[in-house]
Amino acid sequence: MSISCIAIDDDPHALQSLIAYVEELPNLELVETFTEPLKALAQILASNPVDIIFMDVEMPSLSGIELATLLRKKTTHLIFTTAHARYAIDAFKVEADAYLLKPYSIMHFSKTINSLYPTGQKDGDLSLEDSFFYIAVEAGGTPVQIDLNELISVETIDDEIRFRTMSKAFTCPKSNFINTLKLLKKHPAFIQVSPSVVIAKQHIRGVFGDKVLLFGGLSYSVANSHLSAFSSFLNNNL
Repeated sequence: MSISCIAIDDDPHALQSLIAYVEELPNLELVETFTEPLKALAQILASNPVDIIFMDVEMPSLSGIELATLLRKKTTHLIFTTAHARYAIDAFKVEADAYLLKPYSIMHFSKTINSLYPTGQKDGDLSLEDSFFYIAVEAGGTPVQIDLNELISVETIDDEIRFRTMSKAFTCPKSNFINTLKLLKKHPAFIQVSPSVVIAKQHIRGVFGDKVLLFGGLSYSVANSHLSAFSSFLNNNL
């Protein structure tokens, strides 16, 4: 199911940039845009709630902070987009979920959305039929969409997290994917084999003692702390 969004910004150029970013993320659906805050207020109050409202702060007639106070109950998440960092405390007071400082990049935008929807889905359930998040590739900093079917393992290494797919490996800051990691640990298609490693069940190619062999020759040791759960998985699937 798509994530419905509304964008409010009196600057047409900033609004167009936001629209372009939304179009880059497949699960976002921009249902309405506004350049006039008073018009936005009237129409949004008369409409059904949405999942995200993107809102500028400095606007004529009505500031984004004032508008947010009136519209906060009409959206699950509120994200401010502004060129002024001094409004951050005011944004916190109106329960904003994020604060994008202009000019922000597609990378910053996608990370912000991922922090709110780690799976790319509104209900928080991971699906093996869909891609579920964007991550930053070190070479060039390009957003890359990882499909759960392609994901072999996830490793936490100090303050970093490494996603290994059937074709590549991506290393990213752990702090950006804490929620994603929690969801993967609970997902029935994945199993945790140590405090720092989660693997995809469908990519297991063999088990030799405490070693698990995965697609592409990748292997991990099953920690004593996770041996009982892993043995139960094997017994139920032999």
